[in-house]
Amino acid sequence: MTKEEFIFKVETKSGWSFVYKGKEYNLTYGVDNAGRDYILFGRTFEGEKYYSVKELFNKARIENHFFREMLEDL
Repeated sequence: MTKEEFIFKVETKSGWSFVYKGKEYNLTYGVDNAGRDYILFGRTFEGEKYYSVKELFNKARIENHFFREMLEDL
């Protein structure tokens, strides 16, 4: 998946799941108690909240690799 395809997926709030080395990862969305939209990304039931695509690209990891570096291989 290209970076542009991923950004479109987030902008349209499309869910996504994939398996990497036998572990399932999910991309979903929500709204926190303050009313801010967030992106929930990570292993099933262990996702972390990110408040922008930029934050997700800067912090999200799959095992020891940044998600942004692996995106094109998924």
